[in-house]
Amino acid sequence: MLNVLISLIIAIQLINPLQGVVLGVSNIDSEFPRRMITNSFQPLLDSTSAFVLDMKTGKILFQKNGYEQRSIASITKLMTAVVFVENNSDWNKNIRILDDDKLNGGKIVLLPGEIVNLGYLFKATLISSLNNGAMALARSSDLTPEEFIVRMNSKAVELGMRDSHFVDPSGISSLNQATAMDVAILLREALNHELIREALVTQRYSFDVMGGKRYTVTNTNELLGSYLDIVGGKTGYTDEAGFCLANLVRSERAPDGIVVVILGAASKEQRFQENKFLSQWVFDNWEWE
Repeated sequence: MLNVLISLIIAIQLINPLQGVVLGVSNIDSEFPRRMITNSFQPLLDSTSAFVLDMKTGKILFQKNGYEQRSIASITKLMTAVVFVENNSDWNKNIRILDDDKLNGGKIVLLPGEIVNLGYLFKATLISSLNNGAMALARSSDLTPEEFIVRMNSKAVELGMRDSHFVDPSGISSLNQATAMDVAILLREALNHELIREALVTQRYSFDVMGGKRYTVTNTNELLGSYLDIVGGKTGYTDEAGFCLANLVRSERAPDGIVVVILGAASKEQRFQENKFLSQWVFDNWEWE
């Protein structure tokens, strides 16, 4: 009798973990996706925070410290891209890179004084996580730099990102913070924009600046081109944030995909490995209609 009771308790835990739904989703009563009865327990991850969100329904499929606010580094650029797309009226103009765009730390490619097409700059900034590119985008929008930051924060509120705060467009400041759940919501929103989605899946990109100089940038998301079907994602790293990664991953069983977030990994390799492991675990242990 005791063995039967223990088996029943385990089965209930396997079927009904984390039956939460993120705000702003229309079909919150959907039965699917649902946890299958398997021999697998919750995965053990070394990263500080992790979160998995079903793209279609907004259902929470896994979380580890998913509601704890922490620095998110260059994942901030997803919000920068969303606000820029919504507040830019001229994609054909050329932008001069300024000394003020250069920040301490991060990857700097474009040099002060160089002039680049805004469309090229947008794509290169997301692909290669250019800090001075993000700063230039913010001041090139229809908003002032101050208004741009205000809009990043108000947009977060509109999306239901309750524990997010932004102070710069690049993510270099440790005060750019969010929870893993908020990051999942942000990536879900960002991928609704075609220009952002296109940039996030581009593995290698070459563009010219005025004067004839050519740059080639490589995507920081090393899971592009792997066995996983990545629809789009963004990396991040600072000393305070650790190594971070958010990806939308699809499978034949889940064609709309799942958003998988890893925050606070100890190494670049760890964030990719745990993103892969968590994606596969969800696909193996949840079923879609």
